[in-house]
Amino acid sequence: MNPLKRLKSKGSSLTKSQKLVVDYILNHYQEVGFMTIEQLSKNVGISPTTIMRLMVNVGFSGYSEFQRHLHATLKEETSLQSKLMYNLSIISKNESWTHHYDLHMKQIEKAIEDNSEDHLIQVVQMISEADNIYCTSVRAGLPVAHYLSQNINRVLGNTRLSLADSSDWADDVISYSKKDVLIVVSFSRYGRRIIDYVEQAKKRKVKVIVLTDKFSSPVIPYGDVTLVCPTNSIASHNSIVSAIFVSDYIISQLSILNQEVLAGRLTEIDSMLKEIDYHVNKKD
Repeated sequence: MNPLKRLKSKGSSLTKSQKLVVDYILNHYQEVGFMTIEQLSKNVGISPTTIMRLMVNVGFSGYSEFQRHLHATLKEETSLQSKLMYNLSIISKNESWTHHYDLHMKQIEKAIEDNSEDHLIQVVQMISEADNIYCTSVRAGLPVAHYLSQNINRVLGNTRLSLADSSDWADDVISYSKKDVLIVVSFSRYGRRIIDYVEQAKKRKVKVIVLTDKFSSPVIPYGDVTLVCPTNSIASHNSIVSAIFVSDYIISQLSILNQEVLAGRLTEIDSMLKEIDYHVNKKD
């Protein structure tokens, strides 16, 4: 049985303290999968002994066995087919539009809750002070990385998109320095190439900003600053709505902080585009 379902099924027979642990696990199970029993104990305010008794009461030999089953559940959650089948089971066709709206509003609210303003300020400062900024991702995260690189470059002129799925990123990484920033966008199911890229970048002492979807993401340990944006959808794909929301805030703050630089760049860009007659103009 799914370990979370097992905890729910035994709820009525547990002590008050054990129920507090169950409530915490059910609300934070993605993080609990990577917590020690001591960390869980501290977060809930319950002794490790109580947690061990809970695990035995619900049928596990101990906390380690519970975590093994939880890891298997987390892995299954990332299956695209599993996501799709689950969503189809709870959403009828006639309610999908309103559910879509509610889902993404909640995810934006969750992104606001999970990312402190201090972290966002730190991200903006890191980017503003960097000599060069590189944005990278693969698959579902690539539109977010592209949006960031295009708009940060419009403000600062020192940003480029570097594709983690291409071996050409090695040409970028060899010139990285501690004055540069790498923005890594990674959503489940997490690409191995992203890990390879960021590991090599860290060897060059580059500062890393991670934008990912879960606190259990394997990219988080590499980040100097981490931003977490949920990516649930009413289908099987990773939605980028909350990640774009956070990215847009970063771009806006960079524009405000560097408004004189931006104004000068926009004037030059606009002049050039007019010179080459880039835009379609309405004719009388």
